[in-house]
Amino acid sequence: HTHGTAQGCHLLVHDDVIGTRKVSYIIYLTNPDEAWGEGDGGHLELYGKQPNGDPAVYPARRVLPTFNSMCMFAVQPGTSFHAVQEVFAEGKPRMSIQGWFHGPEGPSGKDAATVNQLLSQVPEIELEGGYAGYG
Repeated sequence: HTHGTAQGCHLLVHDDVIGTRKVSYIIYLTNPDEAWGEGDGGHLELYGKQPNGDPAVYPARRVLPTFNSMCMFAVQPGTSFHAVQEVFAEGKPRMSIQGWFHGPEGPSGKDAATVNQLLSQVPEIELEGGYAGYG
């Protein structure tokens, strides 16, 4: 699906584990006539894992959303932590196409998936559409 992130927007740390996702990809479509710079924000941030299983506090790697570039990473419960840094650029949206390659079944270790960790903190939560966790 397409994704546009405007000034002030960001995505919090998560692992993309939903259903049978195996690989996440992002194709950047930022304006080729206005090169995206470090000061524009909007980096894809990749996080390691702390000994307790939580995402690291600081990203291990940051990827600039450069026009016509592509990032891919394996989707792994409680491991493939990533986020999108806040976009600082005014009038210069961070545009991308993102999606997932799926396998025949979900990954092992699904209890460690970000969504299940969040739901375990509030076990009686009811989300719109009846989503009751992954699994």
